[in-house]
Amino acid sequence: MKTRGQAGLSLVFLLCLALYWPAFTAWFRADDFAWLGVGLYIRNFHDFLAAMFSPQAQGTIRPWSERAFFMAGFSLFGLNALPFRIVIFTTQFANLALIASIGTRLTGLRAAGLWAAIFWILNSSQILPLGWVSVYNQVMCGFFLLLALHFLMKHVEVARASGLGSARRYEILQWVAFLLGFGALELNLVYPAIAASYTVLCARPYFRRTLPMFAVSLVYVLVHRAVAPLRSDYYAMHFTGAIFRTFGKYWTWSVGPTFLETPIPLPKWVLPAGVAIVSLALLGFLAAKPRPAALFCLCWYLAAIAPVLPLRDHITEYYVFLPVIGLCWLGGWAMAEAWRHGARARLLAAAAAALYAFLVVPEAVASTRWNHRISVRVRNLVEAVAQAHELHPSQSILLDGVDSDLFWNAILDRPFRLIGLDHVYLTPGSERRIEAHPELGDVGNYVLPPAVAGKALERGEVVVYDVRGPRLRNITSIYAAMPRETKLPQRLDVASPLTSYLLGPEWYPSDGDHRWMPKRATLRMAGPSAAGQKLYLAGQCPAEQLRQGPLPVTVTVEGSTLGAAAIGEQVFALAFALPGRLVGEPEIHVTVEVGRTFRPASDPRDLGVVFGAIEIK
Repeated sequence: MKTRGQAGLSLVFLLCLALYWPAFTAWFRADDFAWLGVGLYIRNFHDFLAAMFSPQAQGTIRPWSERAFFMAGFSLFGLNALPFRIVIFTTQFANLALIASIGTRLTGLRAAGLWAAIFWILNSSQILPLGWVSVYNQVMCGFFLLLALHFLMKHVEVARASGLGSARRYEILQWVAFLLGFGALELNLVYPAIAASYTVLCARPYFRRTLPMFAVSLVYVLVHRAVAPLRSDYYAMHFTGAIFRTFGKYWTWSVGPTFLETPIPLPKWVLPAGVAIVSLALLGFLAAKPRPAALFCLCWYLAAIAPVLPLRDHITEYYVFLPVIGLCWLGGWAMAEAWRHGARARLLAAAAAALYAFLVVPEAVASTRWNHRISVRVRNLVEAVAQAHELHPSQSILLDGVDSDLFWNAILDRPFRLIGLDHVYLTPGSERRIEAHPELGDVGNYVLPPAVAGKALERGEVVVYDVRGPRLRNITSIYAAMPRETKLPQRLDVASPLTSYLLGPEWYPSDGDHRWMPKRATLRMAGPSAAGQKLYLAGQCPAEQLRQGPLPVTVTVEGSTLGAAAIGEQVFALAFALPGRLVGEPEIHVTVEVGRTFRPASDPRDLGVVFGAIEIK
């Protein structure tokens, strides 16, 4: 029997590879590049701790599944994606083995566990966790949740057979898996609810032993909120009636295809009808077999989906990846039971399973292939830009023809810095060809202003490449002959050497992706184009500067001193109201002065702060 179980599990692994082979061979894209660059600026142990544990903009702290995973992978393998994929799929195989094992324990039927693993791997929620490296946190969190539950079930089994003393080690292992899960994903906090529901329904004498875990999850929530407050409305939680609409949407994605879409041309009613039939089949089995273990399967789904229901503005397809495991256990149980109850039951179960596969598999296959294609486009672009830099090592690179898919997957998170390139830009006007997603980023921050591009072309400081087509094409001479605006820009990427002609002589030379100012520095730019626009300063202030308290900042524009401000954090963004008389001015002079400077032991310069961008908007 053990050999048959291992053979069945091997077939499940092969099915996973067969369906998601394009994901296994995909490259990096989008957020992957931000995480790959986390370790670029580590110089000491303090930097390492900051890289591992400092919260991100979304309020996330995931040291194992994001920080350590990407830093270790990049330091060992660079931009070779295969080792990352091997880790992802190996973890997923462990998840499948745990799902099969737990399903067998819950139902007493080995076939039920295997069917549960099959139904899960068919589900279209697998697309991003397996295909996008940044979503490895879902795969790792699933491993810790399932492993903790596995050890809980072992603890109960051994305690019933041999007493609590013999089972103590499994309880300890459950706690270890539970605590480690917090380093993978915030969703791990639901494990106490999962453990409690299992013990209440299937092992009531052990319920009390799960209660301390609720205290741990509560402490985690309180500490997490204190050290990583949410800074994005996109991830704000809304406890309104929208929760029920969100639940309905996630349910359809759990038993049907993601976004309720399929690449197969079908009448509009087919998908909703199919979702309804699969839902009725699952709930019908639950009603016909109101066993405690069957109710636990539903409890897993509800516990795992509950934390994301208030995220009204951030509905994401992979949020059903872990909750749907509970429904897969239920479906696997129904399938195994049907096979033991005659031809009619088998026919009905096979029809429901076939309908489920018909609903979810085409979307899973099509989206996995799309993910592979876009990652290959990204890889080709990055490698081609690296080759262009080898041909023109002293020049910045201007890219023309970038579309929306390429921008949001290849440009936004600046992959070129991973190969030592800081000055890659988009041609003026590129923002008109790229679909806007303000919640993700501002396309304009990547576009070189027309006047700056013109000056750089005159001085031979840039080369222009067209990204359309199978390979980059050098169009510098063609592009240089085109007419363009000559007015000064309203946005300066201060770090760029191309904007040096707009900066006063006080500024220090560019240090690649940043530029230092001394105590006082000047620059030129265009005035506001409309009343009410403000001057924004963005950059970084080293901790040494902040040891004496907030750093005063004074800004003067055309002789008028703007409102007082101070920098109180290492990453800063300041805004200053501008006088109405400056509206429409083709050129204004701006002076920025900080209250003090410092001189590092390794640098003879008197340093103020580091600048990124200065803009009017």
